[in-house]
Amino acid sequence: MDYMRVVMASVGSALLFQLGAQNPRPPQKIEVPEAGINLPMSLMGGRPLVDVHINGKGPYRFILDTGAEHSVVDDGLKDQLSLDPVQAAAHSPGGAARIASLGVGGATLEGVIVQTAPITRMFGGSDAPRGVLSAASFPGYLVVLDYPAKRILIHKGELSAPDARTRFEYTSDQILPNVPVRVGGVEVRAHVDTGSPGSLTLPTKYLKELPLSSEPTEVGRARTPNGEFSIWSGQITGDVDLGQYRLDLKNLEFSDVNPIPGPPTGNLGSQVLRQFVVTLDSKNRRIQFDR
Repeated sequence: MDYMRVVMASVGSALLFQLGAQNPRPPQKIEVPEAGINLPMSLMGGRPLVDVHINGKGPYRFILDTGAEHSVVDDGLKDQLSLDPVQAAAHSPGGAARIASLGVGGATLEGVIVQTAPITRMFGGSDAPRGVLSAASFPGYLVVLDYPAKRILIHKGELSAPDARTRFEYTSDQILPNVPVRVGGVEVRAHVDTGSPGSLTLPTKYLKELPLSSEPTEVGRARTPNGEFSIWSGQITGDVDLGQYRLDLKNLEFSDVNPIPGPPTGNLGSQVLRQFVVTLDSKNRRIQFDR
């Protein structure tokens, strides 16, 4: 896949799913076996995939995405399953629908409101996913993405208080899970985005604020509903740290494509996350990294 297509499939799709950002409605009912569920993690361009049943039909491949505020179903699948339409949120780029029952492994979500979007056309190819399952769909449960072991676990529990070393907290205003990353001694907030195939992307204002070893170069452009944005690449002078972890990153990307309204924020994608076991506690707005 060429660089431009990677950009379009990561930051472009993230933006699509987040417009009109607001706290999503949780499922009406969540049922997870007492022992939790343990699923194999398959990957598509670094993105974790799960098999989903909708109203007893399927399975359909969905991206399990910490960077998606809402779950999303492909327009064609919505029509195929005759999902009941509902009023979409203000400023939503697509429609919305109601799913009576959504199953993942032995877990079941009932009364799920999803956005609809042209997922299949966006990604292209015969193996394109049919939707995106927001990792925040299980409040009160821990969603564990164990990249090294290629497993996904969902079980009852909560994370301990943040320690700024391996566990971090984000506010309701920040909406998506995000963490502080220190780049060349400068602290930057970055969304934790399992739906992105990239590494670390920062807003372009940091081109002037971070120590770079050479002039940045424009490597592509991203087209989104909000316009067209340049993608820059630059080599950082200094260390990149996530809490207690030193990240092996030298080349960073810079773009002003922002997944949610508000001040520009960085994006931490699967090329970094694949080193970790990432645990999300969406109820308490906490996220943990183990390596």
